[in-house]
Amino acid sequence: MALDDIPRLGCGRSIDRIWATTDRPPTAHEEHCEHCQTARTRLQGLREATRLLRESDLHNPALKPRPAIKNAIMGVARAEVRRGSKILLRSADNGTTEITEQALRSLIRFAAAAIPGVHSRRCRVEIRSAAASPAGEDHASATTGTATTAGPRLIVNLRVAAAPGIVIPRTMESLRREISNALPAGVGIGAGTVNITVEDLYDV
Repeated sequence: MALDDIPRLGCGRSIDRIWATTDRPPTAHEEHCEHCQTARTRLQGLREATRLLRESDLHNPALKPRPAIKNAIMGVARAEVRRGSKILLRSADNGTTEITEQALRSLIRFAAAAIPGVHSRRCRVEIRSAAASPAGEDHASATTGTATTAGPRLIVNLRVAAAPGIVIPRTMESLRREISNALPAGVGIGAGTVNITVEDLYDV
């Protein structure tokens, strides 16, 4: 709102300023200003009426949402939290294409499923801008998939369980290559770093 558009009293004081301080003692100016005194009295009445109405609504059974509505709202909220951050893959004149962190995790798990002797568990993806990455480190372009200093950089942190009898270092290196190839092929963004933790063995 422009300065000239702010509602003002006859004394020049802003009505918004009076409203914000109605719960405080009047200032020296307000104690002697007829305009401010009238505004304070009316605004204090409005504040009290608003408080009473709010308290009445809180105890009105007709205004309480049904459990199904509350559950639906919480379901949407939980889904948004699980999806995590979004990455802009492509921006064009007719719109944008984005991918969520949840979709990236799914892509990583699909890649892990291609490696025998590995079960993926927890997966976390950190999304960093090019500016936040160390100098001289290549990144994958969000539009071309080629190495460049532009575009986001991903740091993949994957925890897995391994089958007994496999050569863990060699298998994890195969898994790292599979993930590093799957991300550019699927979304055009390369994984800057792939951290893998073998936290358990599973029975085959």
